[in-house]
Amino acid sequence: MKTQKVSALITALLLVITTLIGNHSAEAQSTKLPCRIEISIAHISKDLWIKTGKRAVKVDAFSRCHSPQSKVTLTVELWKTGEFLNHFVYSTVKRSIRITSPREQVENFDTYVYCKNRDTTSYYGIAYSKAFIEGKW
Repeated sequence: MKTQKVSALITALLLVITTLIGNHSAEAQSTKLPCRIEISIAHISKDLWIKTGKRAVKVDAFSRCHSPQSKVTLTVELWKTGEFLNHFVYSTVKRSIRITSPREQVENFDTYVYCKNRDTTSYYGIAYSKAFIEGKW
């Protein structure tokens, strides 16, 4: 009886410790950087389909910073996955000359190409940015 109580106490203690460690690591992983770029997965654009009646592969991205930023240049590239090598398809550049407020987004939602046929193809996007933040590039 005494060993069962000790065993139950140890199990409960291990459960509490595991939960605390799990919560701590989840919080650390979900913390976002003060300045970052977020990019979507390449997808068929419903909006372009509605507007033009054509299928298009699209990648969206935005840059957000917790500090004021200016002279932001956000470049988004669309790449096609090939059998041996991946192929560059298209890129767009969004420039924001004005100063953006903290947590304001600089968006680049214009990177897309129209589909040539209905063959299944894999695409992905790459985004990179340059900005003047707190007196530094």
